[in-house]
Amino acid sequence: MERLDGDTEMPAQDNPNSEQSRLIGSNMPSRISYMNLISNLSAVVLVAIIIYCCIAKEETVLFALHPILMTLGWTVFMTSAVNSITPGDLATEWMPIRLRSARHWVLQVCAGILILIAFFCILSNKIIHDKPNFQTLHSKFGLTALIFMLITMTGGLGALYSLKLKHYLAPIYTKLLHASFGLLTIVLGSVAIILGFFSNWWTFGEILRYTNLTLILIVMLFTILRPCLKVYFRLMERIENGN
Repeated sequence: MERLDGDTEMPAQDNPNSEQSRLIGSNMPSRISYMNLISNLSAVVLVAIIIYCCIAKEETVLFALHPILMTLGWTVFMTSAVNSITPGDLATEWMPIRLRSARHWVLQVCAGILILIAFFCILSNKIIHDKPNFQTLHSKFGLTALIFMLITMTGGLGALYSLKLKHYLAPIYTKLLHASFGLLTIVLGSVAIILGFFSNWWTFGEILRYTNLTLILIVMLFTILRPCLKVYFRLMERIENGN
């Protein structure tokens, strides 16, 4: 997702009321938020637990790659991509806007690659063992999240070149749409992972199950909370201004 108050095309104009200036944030530092750090640490712990579970079950490499890469893609790379353009992020607050934007799309592409590999791993495993696909809520939510991810990544190009598309849609709305789809994508991916903890695959007891549930909820909520508020207030601002 592109930063709602930033732009990668050109510097802000002198007129503070111009559309361009409203899209570009100032270079003044924001107050550091440690929510992103807690989210990232929770994601790393969650991935470590999933790796342990796959080793403990002695899964085949093809199957084990699915939960490991899915968890890594959704909870580490994708959330880090969102955090990188969230004001106050501890890791990126010192970076200029263009560098944050570049970090965002690089991390997002990495997340997309990992998730696609994980998807084809489980799809191939099902085909090899002649098992039906997309029969459970976990798989259906996973497929839906994958589709939304591809839509969001495509929409990222529109957000990146929003000024060039301003004759078709105001840049702020292009960015708001991209941000909204991106946040919904993270929620869908998180729900798919949660459903995996309650599938037949899970045989590691209730304590570890609900530990994972707590971790994924922390990752999801701490990642989307501030961007959701940002989208809401920017949308209300536009509605109140009547444009």
